[in-house]
Amino acid sequence: MVRATDIKYKTTGPLQDIVGKKAMTRGQIVKKVWAHIKKGKMQGDPGETYKSKGRTFKGGQIIYCESDEMYDMCGKDKIGMTELATYMEKYIKRA
Repeated sequence: MVRATDIKYKTTGPLQDIVGKKAMTRGQIVKKVWAHIKKGKMQGDPGETYKSKGRTFKGGQIIYCESDEMYDMCGKDKIGMTELATYMEKYIKRA
C-alpha cells in the first residue's frame, strides 16, 4: 500500500517554473517553494500585519509575491502563508 506522503506529483505552469519539472512528493514541492520565498526575501517583516478572508497574518506569515512566478501563481501582491497551499493546488497533478 502506498502512503500519501510517498505519492509523486508533477507541477505545471508557474509552479513548475519555481520547483522544476521533476516529479516529487507534495512535501518536497512545498520545501522548494519556501526556499524560493526565503531566497527572494519575500516574507514580511516583524510588526507588519495583513488581513485576508477574516484572518490576520503577522510578520513572517506574510508572503509578498514579488517574483513573476509567484505573482502568476497567486494573482495577488501578497498572501498569508496558510493560503499558499490553495494557490499551489491548481498547479499540482498526480504523476
